[in-house]
Amino acid sequence: MLENPALIYEGPTSPWLDKQPAPLILLHDGGGTTFSYHCLYPIGRTLYGIQNARLDEGGYWESGISGMASHYIELLETALPKGGEIIIGGWSLGGLLSIEVAWQLANRPADSTKPKFTILGMIFIDSVYTKSLYGLRNMPDLTAQPIVKSPEELKAMPLREKVGLNMTHARMMITHWDMPDWKGREAEIPPTILMRAKELVKEDGQAFVDHAREYRLLGWDNYHGGTWIKEVVDVDGHHFSIFDDKYIKDVTAKIAVAADDLDKDNL
Repeated sequence: MLENPALIYEGPTSPWLDKQPAPLILLHDGGGTTFSYHCLYPIGRTLYGIQNARLDEGGYWESGISGMASHYIELLETALPKGGEIIIGGWSLGGLLSIEVAWQLANRPADSTKPKFTILGMIFIDSVYTKSLYGLRNMPDLTAQPIVKSPEELKAMPLREKVGLNMTHARMMITHWDMPDWKGREAEIPPTILMRAKELVKEDGQAFVDHAREYRLLGWDNYHGGTWIKEVVDVDGHHFSIFDDKYIKDVTAKIAVAADDLDKDNL
């Protein structure tokens, strides 16, 4: 099993650098793994991936999205005990988790003895606004219950099936998640670069991840006006093919440029 966070690439170690680029931490998608991030080429800075800490248990958290984010902050504190400047983001659910991480860090007591992190920005990789997902096809209703499997069943389950179970539970937790309300504090939302897939998963546009594909901000203009999104970058493929071999070089380059733009004062 991979360490969590998994160190995917070390950043540059040149003695000529006055300051190291801020590390990029990419949070897992609904399937719970960081496999896609391991397919990326080096991006000129340290890259970490955080997978669902309950991936092998079905991926469900009784404490929901906020509980997941709280635990991932603890993982970051272990990996980066000195704190410092970071960039966070992720594919799909990873973007939503980033908002929750940012909110929880922004609301820490000033006198906290825990490592202090400064989020320079966020990178959403085709993360869609979720508030209007209720009632869509393939989304659970508010009465849905987690799927319980025995330890023996989970141990025998192939990874592909575990990813599917994690995805089901991710959608369930999204429907119960109250997104952070930054009213009066919009300036504290980290500047964000949204990477938007160009294609539809299905030609009829009925895939749940495409419900806002027609909108440039993927629906995020409904979240504090979307003014915190500083740029939208188009990427090849549809939501589930962004990291395919034929696109991986291009999406790597665009992630690297986005991170550099958010960290431009350090470069």
